[in-house]
Amino acid sequence: MHEKLKNIILILTLIGIGLGIFSYSKMSKFFYQEFYFPAILAILLITFCFISKNLKIKSRFVILTALGIGVLFVFTTTQLTLDYFGMKRTEKILTEYHELDCEKIIDRFAADLTNNELKYFSSGLVGSGNLTKNIKEYGIENFDLGCMVYNNLNCYNELVRNYLKDKKNITINQLYE
Repeated sequence: MHEKLKNIILILTLIGIGLGIFSYSKMSKFFYQEFYFPAILAILLITFCFISKNLKIKSRFVILTALGIGVLFVFTTTQLTLDYFGMKRTEKILTEYHELDCEKIIDRFAADLTNNELKYFSSGLVGSGNLTKNIKEYGIENFDLGCMVYNNLNCYNELVRNYLKDKKNITINQLYE
């Protein structure tokens, strides 16, 4: 049983290290502090592997602790990897919409409406409050841009506001509450 658990721990460690290296190579220049916790977990896992081997410890507590750390390590690095792919998706969408002028935005809005993929690009220093949660109920995805304001995205937002007002009988301001 100890050997099977050690193999599982080793596999979890290798998966976690692989995902951690991938995420770190992609995101470290922006979010390096996110990698402190996974790095500590990796060090602990490696330490547990060497301690039990060198001291010939076959304690159930040590092995289960290492297993728990391994699961937490894989979970954390998987979350970082998913965050990276989410950021890439957002970047792709923002780049695509940013390059369209107001005339092309109208066509894009019509296509999004047909595909049920409407978006809203909220901006401002204060944040969007409950907008993201509330607007999702209407099948619209919110992209919180912070203090960045783009004219063409405002054109798209105006189309979304009109759609909500005409078809859903609600104003965007009501969704902020």
